[in-house]
Amino acid sequence: MNRKTRIIFRADGNSRIGLGHVTRSLALVHMLRRDFECVFAIQSPDQALQERIREVCDGIIVLPPAEPDADRFVHELDAYVSEEEIVVLDGYTFGTAYQQNIKTRGAALVCIDDIHAYTFVSDAVINQAGGVSSELYKTAPYTRLLLGPHYALLRPAFLRAAKATRTVPEGELCVLVCMGGADPDNHTLQALETLQAIPAVKQIEVVVGSAYTHLHELKQHLKDQPQAKLHRDLSAESLRRLMARCRAAVTSASGISYEYAAVGGLLFVKQTADNQAGMHEFLTTTGIAQDYSNLSKALHQGINEEVFETQLTTQRQYFDGKSPERLLALFRGLSLAINLKLREAIPADLHLLFDWANDPEVRRHSFNSEPIPLENHTRWFQAKLDNPDAILYLAEIDGKPAAHIRFDINGSTATISYLIAADFRGNGLGHTVLLKGIQQLLQDRPDVQLVEGLVQQDHKASVRSFEKAGFAYGNANPAHPTAFRFVWQPISRV
Repeated sequence: MNRKTRIIFRADGNSRIGLGHVTRSLALVHMLRRDFECVFAIQSPDQALQERIREVCDGIIVLPPAEPDADRFVHELDAYVSEEEIVVLDGYTFGTAYQQNIKTRGAALVCIDDIHAYTFVSDAVINQAGGVSSELYKTAPYTRLLLGPHYALLRPAFLRAAKATRTVPEGELCVLVCMGGADPDNHTLQALETLQAIPAVKQIEVVVGSAYTHLHELKQHLKDQPQAKLHRDLSAESLRRLMARCRAAVTSASGISYEYAAVGGLLFVKQTADNQAGMHEFLTTTGIAQDYSNLSKALHQGINEEVFETQLTTQRQYFDGKSPERLLALFRGLSLAINLKLREAIPADLHLLFDWANDPEVRRHSFNSEPIPLENHTRWFQAKLDNPDAILYLAEIDGKPAAHIRFDINGSTATISYLIAADFRGNGLGHTVLLKGIQQLLQDRPDVQLVEGLVQQDHKASVRSFEKAGFAYGNANPAHPTAFRFVWQPISRV
């Protein structure tokens, strides 16, 4: 890419709702910041949170408070979003209407979600919780679902930890307590009191965040408790080092549980909010963690090396530290899609289209698989350029030819044909080429009432592209009875 594509991350966080959405969004920023310009949009952040965001982002957009049901909330990013941006939403107030508004502005859209409570029209949904079925989601045809810990939104320190060798910490049993950055119901103090009643536990490391509002009460409790040490608002690396010293941890069933599982050790999780139900079930049913109710019994005898190693082996199966590579591939594909521009084909494109048409992969999926002689192609190409009912577009990304799409118009019906250049295949561009091609066609030929395409049944990538672009299956074409016929009616979609 000639320039970095801008990504606008939209999430909120404070002492009332916690900092989970901001934390995992910033974890994604860490994964993408070298390849993209990352800007964070947030409502009324306090100074400490602003500083935390500025440490990793290229910029911050401070938005005024707005209730989720207010019309201006849906439009709060209008001044910042165009067809050249990618937007990432993380929060439970960014419902279908909010998403649709962003999509109508031409931007690519990714949602980070864990409750599947409404229909998604985003290009992708990331849900790092395990055990989530795609059937739980209602989405647009083109929406890609990235589900499970292979897409874990871990900060760099914990991604490195997931790839590192982990041994049993030496010394007496030390247990970490971290119930998230805010913990409005003070589960931290409850867990601390439980651990202090277990004789085998000799040291307790208590971690709270900047949004924790029970600090005075907690400090009062710790005054005469020398075995417990309080840590506040730790950096990711400091927290990782602290976790590495602890054979066990007590956490909420949230992002912090994933971070400890990436480091490795005996983990006990407590569901502290409704939206943690899925993650809690996944962690406890897979054996990555145990339910908090088992804490006293499990730690009564301490933790031996065999128990520790068994737990670690299970955790390493799910957390491999490679989620950045997987997520970067998604965003690179989206960047290619939003930078894809169409222009009309010109005579100078003759040899380029000739080479593309004779690509072995293209010929294999064509209705006539024989190679095309240059003489035949030249006559065909000139005839198409001279025919007002043949519309040829070339798709370019940063000036480099990436795809070709053609429409042959008969009356009010346009028959579509397209191909992706070899260098750009595998990036999920097919449905983008189809949609942008149709959009341009309707501008140039508003008389078109129906668009159709014929696809060989074994050409799975092309079939999926038509499906994702919103085409419906139509009646078979008599000339090609074994091919799928896809139809798209512009007027019915206005």
